[in-house]
This record gives sequence, C-alpha cells and structure tokens, in this order.
Amino acid sequence: MNIRRLLQPSLSINKRLMLLIVFCIGIPVFMMGWLWYTSSTGTIEQSSIDTNKRIIEQTNKYLDLYISNLENSTYPFVNHPQIQQFLDAPTLTPYQYYSISEKVENDLFAQMIYGRSDIMGMSLVTHHQRQITDFSEADKLIDMREIRTRNISLLNKMDSLDNYQVLGVSSVGSTPVLTVARKLNSSSSYLYKGLLIIDLNLRQIENIFENASPGGFTVWIASKNGDIVYHPDESLMGTHVSSRMLEQIQTGESGYFRYDQSSREDLVIYENSQITDWIVVADIPLRTIIGNLIHLRNLSLIAAVILVLITLSVVGGYSLFLTRSLTFLQRLMSHVESGDFTVRSHSNVQRKDEVGSVYRSFFKMVSELNRLVKEVHSSKIKEQELIIKQKESALQSMQSHINPHFLYNSLEIINSHAIIEGNRDISRMTGALAHMFRYNIGNAAQIVSLQEELTHIQSYLMIQQARFRNLKVDIQLDQEMWGSRISTVRLTLQPLIENAFIHGYQGKKPTYIGIIGEACKGYFSLRVIDHGIGMPAGVLDDLQNSFGSINLDRQSVNTATSGIGLLNVHDRLRLTFGNDYGLYILHSSGEGTSFEIRLPYNYSQDQEGVI
Repeated sequence: MNIRRLLQPSLSINKRLMLLIVFCIGIPVFMMGWLWYTSSTGTIEQSSIDTNKRIIEQTNKYLDLYISNLENSTYPFVNHPQIQQFLDAPTLTPYQYYSISEKVENDLFAQMIYGRSDIMGMSLVTHHQRQITDFSEADKLIDMREIRTRNISLLNKMDSLDNYQVLGVSSVGSTPVLTVARKLNSSSSYLYKGLLIIDLNLRQIENIFENASPGGFTVWIASKNGDIVYHPDESLMGTHVSSRMLEQIQTGESGYFRYDQSSREDLVIYENSQITDWIVVADIPLRTIIGNLIHLRNLSLIAAVILVLITLSVVGGYSLFLTRSLTFLQRLMSHVESGDFTVRSHSNVQRKDEVGSVYRSFFKMVSELNRLVKEVHSSKIKEQELIIKQKESALQSMQSHINPHFLYNSLEIINSHAIIEGNRDISRMTGALAHMFRYNIGNAAQIVSLQEELTHIQSYLMIQQARFRNLKVDIQLDQEMWGSRISTVRLTLQPLIENAFIHGYQGKKPTYIGIIGEACKGYFSLRVIDHGIGMPAGVLDDLQNSFGSINLDRQSVNTATSGIGLLNVHDRLRLTFGNDYGLYILHSSGEGTSFEIRLPYNYSQDQEGVI
C-alpha cells in the first residue's frame, strides 16, 4: 500500500499514526515471530517424537517380556503326570476326579497363582469336557457357570488356536481380564486333548505402562484388527478404533503420524509387538510438546507489544495537544446524548481560538437544553399528580357509598334466618362472608399474627368448598404453637389462593389447596400448593426475576390477581419485614405450583428480630 494513501487528509491524525505503526512495525515483527515459531515448533516436535518413540519401544519390550515369562510359567503343566492322567483317562470315578482335581489345584494351580499377583484364575479343560477351575483370588463373587461355558466354547475352537495364544481382553463378572490359553497334548498319542486357560487382571499391564510413561499422554494397546485390548479408560476397552487411525497404524512395524481429534490435535506414535501381534499406541497432545514454545511465543508477543506501545507514546506525543480538546468535547457530547446535562465547564472555554468558540457554543446549547427538559419534566409530573388525585377522588367517592355496617347487619339478618330455619350451611357461609368483609376492609399494611390470617383464609376456603364439592383443603400447621408467634401483613394468603383458583385451575375444577408451615433457621416457611396446570415458562421467568429485584416499579409483569397481585404481596412483605422475607416460587409444572412465603418470628414495628 502506498504510504501517501495512508496519509490522506480524510483520515484522522490518530488513525494515520496507527496505520504507519502497523505497517512499518507491527507487520514486520509479526512475520519474524511467525517464522521463528514455525521453525522452532518443527525442531521441538521432532525431538519429542524421538524421545517418546524410545519410550514406546521400551514399553513394548517390557510387555513382550511379561507375556514370554507367563508362557514359560506354563511349561510345567504340559508333561505333569496328574495333567496327563486327567487328559488320557476315558472315565473317572467321582473319587478319582476329586483326587486329581485336589492335587492339580494344590500342586500346580496354587504354586502359580500364589506366586503371581496378576493371575485372577486358572482353568483346565479336557476333550472329555472335564474341568478344574480355581478363582480363589478373585476380588468379587463369580458365576462359575459362565466360566465353564466359556471354557467349553474355547475348547471347541482349540484346532484354530496356536500352541500358546493371547486371546484378548474379556470380562469375568464385572472385572476386565486378559485371557491366555495353552494347548495341552497327550504324551502317549501326541494329540491335543485339553486347554490350560489363564485369566489375568490388568494390574501388571497398568504398572508396565505407568512405569514406562512419563505422563502427559495416553498409552494403550490395540489388536491387529483394531480392537482396543487395553486402555487407561476402561469404557474404551473392547471398542474399535476409527478406520482412519487403524489404516495408519497398520502401515508398518512402527512409526508416527498426526491425528485430529474433535477438540485437539494429537501426535500418535505406534510400535508392533513381535510376540503378541499387538500394537502399542501413544496419544500425545501437541500442546504438551510445544507448550513451552507457546510460552516463549507469548513472551515475544508481549515484548513486541511493549515495543509498539513505546513507539506509540513517542510518535503520538506531538498529536496529543491537537486532539485532546476535541476528544474531551466528544466525551462531553456523549454525556449529553445519554441525557446528562450536568456537564461542567472547561478551561478550553477561555481559549481565543476556534476551539474556544466551539466550547462556548456547546455549553450554551447544553444550558438551553437543560432548561427546556426541566420545563417538560415539571409539566409531566404535574399532569401525573393530577391524574393520581383524580383516581383517588373517584375511589374515595365509590368507597363512601358503601356502608360496611349495612353489610354486616344484612349478613347477620341472613345468618339469623338460616339458624331459625335450621340451615347450618347457609349460616356458616354467611358467618364466613361477614368475617371476610371485616378483615378485608382493614388497613392492608397492618401487621397481623399468622393465626388471624389463617382464620381469614379458612373462611374464604369454606365458601370455595361450598362451590367446589371435590375441593380438598390440607392445612398442615400447628396453629396453637405458631399462630401467635409468627407475624405477617394483612391479606398475604388470599391473593396466592385466588391465583390458584383463577390461573392454576384455569379450565378445570379445583381439587386441592395445601397450606404447610415449617420452622426454618432465621424465618418461618409457609408453602401454598395447588395441583393445577402450572405457569407458562415466560410468566414463571418474569415472576422469578421480579421477585429477585428490588425495583418496585415493574411494568413487564401483569400482577392483577383479585385486586392484589403476587408482586404486591412480595413487595409489602419486604417493605414491612426486610429483604430476607417475601414470596418465592419453589416449582411450577403441569402437576401444580408451590409458593413459599418467608415470615419472621414475633415481628413488631418497634422491634425487628427473630426468636
């Protein structure tokens, strides 16, 4: 790019300086760092390959030696007299069978099992399908029927097995084992007539891999056909490697290649075993190889950034005087754009040049805007106050037309007639309704005891039960113990229960309302439960967010519930008792909703505390 085009007048001074620094310093430093990083990465990666390849070769030798030693340990079984008798005898009496089994277990099996901690169990099976098994060293109970069935299955495949063969990893019970088989021939006929089957736990193989591996990568074993014989992650044993990886590890006796995992890139080193036909594989994350190099690269980048910053401070010093006043004016304008008209005057106002003129015009404009906004705001407040006063006047006018004593006297007359006529249901309902009227017209901010609130809600539920015959009311609360010791505000429970009838049981008959009280540390828990349809997810989220907010002027949630909303109940509790109390939603689903009301112990307006 032409340097003259970077200095064109349409760009600001700061931008032109930044472009010069980027093209003249930043890009050259970046290119040199990238060349250094690429060359050094290759060198370190090759060094790591050589080192870990020697480790894998050594691990493979240890594994072959382990398998060879196990093979040598089985030679005494081949020509042992008791083994030959067990193989050749056409029939055995129960005593003979027991006697030979006892000698084989005590003289041969015990010597081998107790001399090696890696043997889980041994089995001897003949072509007569006679078996001798010893799994006394197993850590867990084993179903020997499965062992005997497996032994017969291996005996049927004896012709396809080598003289000594590692069969692979399987499970004995829930324990993974490595199974090895040796064919046993008769000394008289030289025909193969039996199998010696050894089940090995994987602890010895784990020790070999742990001792040989320096850590930071995973070493595992795969068979020629791609089955994972051993892996530190037991869930992968018995699974099959990917076809792409299998194709790579089958290409030669040993080698290495890069392999892309879903979230990382690995360096895979492999070595073929000459004895077992296994492939020892090591997965080495490239990040563990070049981690130090990345640290050096980061240090180099930090040094380059420091160099650029020093250059910026030196080269940009001369432009600071030109741009500082305009930058400050831009910040002041941002404050005004956000509605802050309280910007303070600046010394640039005293300047006699064009910048001073711009500052003076700006502050004059802000002062005029501030005056106009205050006038509009004042008129809006007066308009809102007028509307509120009109609504309060209308409400007081409506309330003045209702004579509470007239209602009480009317209900008492109805109650008297019901008693005279012997209609106890109407008498109870009118009594409950009268109690509700007296309670509802009280001061909504008044603090009452929990007993008073429960008495009121029982009257309300009595009327609802007369309406809904199948409604079950379940109140689990020791009112004698807690009724007078718990404080609440008037009309706390009714809005929640009305919410259950109106919204929770919308479209269905109410069946259950539960009120359960429980003493907790620091507060008393009162749960209100229904078996309704629950809340929509959006409404539930809005309510949860609003319950956690301290803002009392919420507009996004509809709080109307029989004249007193859920948020109204929550706010009144928190304003009266503090932020530790209030309304919470425990759960809401298609099986119902559960609210929790947290109330204080023995709260009074002149004493805040708990017992």
